[in-house]
Order: sequence, then C-alpha cells, then structure tokens
Amino acid sequence: MASIISSEVPGSDERAAWNQAYDRLRHFLESFALGDRTQIPRLALRILEESRELHRQDPARDPVALTMEQAQKRVGEWLAVNLDAQDRSPSQVFSSGYLALLFSQRLRAMPDVFLASPLPGNLGQEMRETLLVTGPDLNISSMTPRHLDYGPMLGLARTTWQRWNIRELLIAILFWTGVYFVFYWWLSELL
Repeated sequence: MASIISSEVPGSDERAAWNQAYDRLRHFLESFALGDRTQIPRLALRILEESRELHRQDPARDPVALTMEQAQKRVGEWLAVNLDAQDRSPSQVFSSGYLALLFSQRLRAMPDVFLASPLPGNLGQEMRETLLVTGPDLNISSMTPRHLDYGPMLGLARTTWQRWNIRELLIAILFWTGVYFVFYWWLSELL
C-alpha cells in the first residue's frame, strides 16, 4: 500500500506511526459493517487529516492514540446526535449506537450517511427504534451461599474414603488400565 503521509512528516518513525494509525482506523471503521468498502478509506482519510491537524497543534501526542481518540469522538458525537442520547455517558452511547448500526439494514444500503449530519429522511428514527428492547429491568439481588446437598452419594463417598483396601485398589487400577488399552486398541483399529 502506498504511503498515505505527505512530505510534511519528516521522520520515518513518525511516518510509520501515521501509517499504523491509518491501519487501525480503517479496521475500526470496518467493524461497523458498512455496505460500501470504498466509503471506509474516505472516512479514514478525513478523520486522519483532522488528527494530523490536531497533531500539528500538539506534536507531543502519539499519532495512533490521537487518531483513535478522534475517531471515537466523531463516531460518539454522531451517534449521540442521531440517537437523541446526548444526556447518556459516552460508553452507553457508543455501545447502543454500535448495536443500532449493526441492526440497521437500511444504513448498510446507504453507507454514505455514516458520520454525515443530518441523516436523511427518517433514518435516525429507524436507528432509535432498533434500540427499543422489551423485557424486564435488571434487578441486582444478593445470593447467599447455601450448603450443597449431594444426597446418598455423600455418605457412600465418605465410607469409601475412610476404608482403604489395597487389594480393591489394585483390582480397580488393573480394571481401568485394561479398559484403557481395549479402547486404545479399538480406536487405533478403527482409525
């Protein structure tokens, strides 16, 4: 793949960092399962240019981290606006928005609207409707530990454990060794 960095980047380490940032950004955008593969590089280059502009203002920042922060910020803001979820935390917006994008079949048919504002028609309403989940609310309850009842197996195991007989132990070992070799021979003949 050709280098995506122009001659403004002086060092090869920084160029490698920007190329890594582009690769990670592209994989991040591919996780949204857009229907058009050509849309992903366009979005990635647009976000990468924004990150490069921010990097010019603060050159001490790592290009990879800066680019991924910018991408998550852009996607989070876009999801918050289109899902009417500005009052929720960024992690809640991102997780519910990610699900809405994956469930939205219409967005896959129109990948050009990803990160575009405003959404055309009633696509935002359709995305919000995919998040409507029916079911009971989750209630946290405490679970106290209880003693396990093993039934008659507990008494049998205790009496067997307390009375060791070396003769019975050797017979059991020989029996299970014989079973092992019979099954080993049988499987080796079968395969």
